[in-house]
Amino acid sequence: MLNPVDAIAQEQWLTPKLGELQLRSDFRETYYPTERVREQGTTLRILEERFGLSFPIWQNSSDELSFTGSVRFQDLDTQAVLPATGVSLPGNLWEIKFGPTYRHKFDNGWIAGANLTVGSASDEPFHSIDELIVRGTGFLRVPQGERNAWFFTLNYSNYSEHFGGAPVPGIDYVYSPSERFTLVVGFPFSSVEWRPFEKLTLQATYVPVRTVKAKVTYEVLRPLRVYAGFDWDNDWYLRADRQRTSHRLFYYEKRLTGGIRFDLKHVGFEVSGGYAFDRFYFEGYRYSHRNENRIDIHNGPFVIGKVGVRF
Repeated sequence: MLNPVDAIAQEQWLTPKLGELQLRSDFRETYYPTERVREQGTTLRILEERFGLSFPIWQNSSDELSFTGSVRFQDLDTQAVLPATGVSLPGNLWEIKFGPTYRHKFDNGWIAGANLTVGSASDEPFHSIDELIVRGTGFLRVPQGERNAWFFTLNYSNYSEHFGGAPVPGIDYVYSPSERFTLVVGFPFSSVEWRPFEKLTLQATYVPVRTVKAKVTYEVLRPLRVYAGFDWDNDWYLRADRQRTSHRLFYYEKRLTGGIRFDLKHVGFEVSGGYAFDRFYFEGYRYSHRNENRIDIHNGPFVIGKVGVRF
């Protein structure tokens, strides 16, 4: 899932204004009721808690230094095992990530910066160097006219499915003819946000290769919004006792979601729920290994509660 560290970093990269960062924090709890595990005679229930925090360290109209972090904890109630190895699915899974982002705006309007994220996603986070995750991104925003821009990136991750831990260049074009429409096309992500009229917002994001998010939001009253969406998402973890350090425990699912948001000046509340399907775990090196050492979970409902603050 696109965690708060990644989402906030992307938002900062694309924003042409510096010196306007706020302290932001949110807490979210997700509950998946008990569902059957196919062909294993057992069940799985998931309770997830997530906390995210982002704040400026110092900022002005030409420089920003900020810090972002997140902690996610999953409690898995299950007797399921990975069939090829006979290893039990962990009862607890953690994802902890944190790091700084720096941006500088030059006199010609170009914006350069870098983001570093360090963390661990595991049943035993920071157990050893083999459970350590490091991601770094350098970026450059080159304006094209008043609202459009080219966006160049260089991304590195020590765990990369397709590029073997090598730096990967990216390029995006940001087309924003008005405040009602913004299109980002390229790599490492593409997105679109369109407000055909004041109360309705359409959003979609694609992150290669298998992350898709689509959302429709309608403003009923100024603080109250309702929304519906679709997500195709995944998480991965580095089990502390895995046999091969290159292997990861992957989780994939698709979700149909509906919910309501109530946003005041400094605090917001959100309640949503929906239906999760095409759910499965597997342990391997890449997605092509998804039919090996796999655990399939029956489709079922979920519910989410979220509280956010900003100053």
